[in-house]
Amino acid sequence: MSAAASQPKSLRERNKRQKRKRILSAARRLFERQGFEATTAREICRRAGIGTGTLFLYVRDKRELLFLVFRDEARSLFRSGREKAAAAPDLVDALMALFGEFIAFYARNPRLSKLIVEELFMRDHEADAMGALTSEYLDCVQDVLAGPLSRGELRTDATPLEQSAALFAHYSFWVQAWLAGAVPSREQAEAGLRRALELQLQGLTRDGEPS
Repeated sequence: MSAAASQPKSLRERNKRQKRKRILSAARRLFERQGFEATTAREICRRAGIGTGTLFLYVRDKRELLFLVFRDEARSLFRSGREKAAAAPDLVDALMALFGEFIAFYARNPRLSKLIVEELFMRDHEADAMGALTSEYLDCVQDVLAGPLSRGELRTDATPLEQSAALFAHYSFWVQAWLAGAVPSREQAEAGLRRALELQLQGLTRDGEPS
């Protein structure tokens, strides 16, 4: 394909990416400001500078839009969490660095976080997409465990995925308990999570491995 022929396609792709970015930015701002139910597709389109029909070329409904907002945020947090975990002095601190990126995000965006929990975590929606995103998160946890595993510090009778899932379950419990109000503060949730990880890792070390 010639450079002249590829240029229009490249321009179209760039325009699509920019339009998608405007849509997600508009949706996020409106969700944060006035809530999920009160936000209309028409308002999102007006803020994004697009026609109403254009929105549904990108998403099926508002809930999918909320998922895409969260997925973009999550992938950014995966990157920063991996970087901070790599610089941590020990395994518990590394896990807290990774999980802490999400905890900090939820603390900075309480209204959006409540929507994410209510509309995505607590309802049967986009099960395959949410499952794929969770798998990406578990990959991050496995990356954190890779060093200790390679050094023979962790048990060998559990797969990396099993170990990662066990640790991730503690994160899920404490974060959802905090966001649902069962745990009064972020600090208490982080303290509970740290202690749970310490206890879990005591069970994963090779000293606890069956003979």
